[in-house]
Amino acid sequence: MKFSLLDNGVDSLKTAHNDLNEFNNLAEGGHYLIKNATIFLSHGIELLLKFILKENSQSFMFENIKMYMNAKERLSKDKNGAKTVFDVEPKLRTVCLTDALKRIEYLCDIELPTRFTDTVLHVNKIRNNIMHYAIELDEQETDTLIKHLKVCYDEAVDFFCMHIEDLEGMIDEPRFELSYEEYEEQLKEEYGENYAEMQREDALLDLMEMGYEDKGEGRW
Repeated sequence: MKFSLLDNGVDSLKTAHNDLNEFNNLAEGGHYLIKNATIFLSHGIELLLKFILKENSQSFMFENIKMYMNAKERLSKDKNGAKTVFDVEPKLRTVCLTDALKRIEYLCDIELPTRFTDTVLHVNKIRNNIMHYAIELDEQETDTLIKHLKVCYDEAVDFFCMHIEDLEGMIDEPRFELSYEEYEEQLKEEYGENYAEMQREDALLDLMEMGYEDKGEGRW
């Protein structure tokens, strides 16, 4: 069995899309599909961000570039059958999603659309809650999360199709076609005066999440 970074990322995006579609077709229940869609969507986006980093320079994928260089040198001299840098240096770690976004913008000089980063960071925050804490959403919050996921999927596909050759043919799935503007309007209608407060809370949680990741937690 062989999965490339690109294959793995695309597979996770397609799985998230399929889970969301399956949930839409259920009369009731199926919340595990929303959980799975959240995890797989975040996972697929992280891997495809790393693929873009790799295409610019493989070293950009790794937290500690100097450690990667040393491991690559040892791999070139290895006579014990090592296949990857991880075989010679198990402590190597690839960057987390938030650092991947920063490196793409500041090392690769690729502009990141605000719509893309906003939805990705929100979905990643929910993913981290699922993976490391717990999550409890009422019906309205669940509906809002589903909208987040659909917009995030569409924004991610649009972004990656601009920067990864032939990606659209690999995904071969229809968009959800909920525009970012429609999405924001729906949130404002649902939450009214509380919408601005929600945005402030999200910004604070994002800062806390970045600090959490900087301590080495929450990585794939």
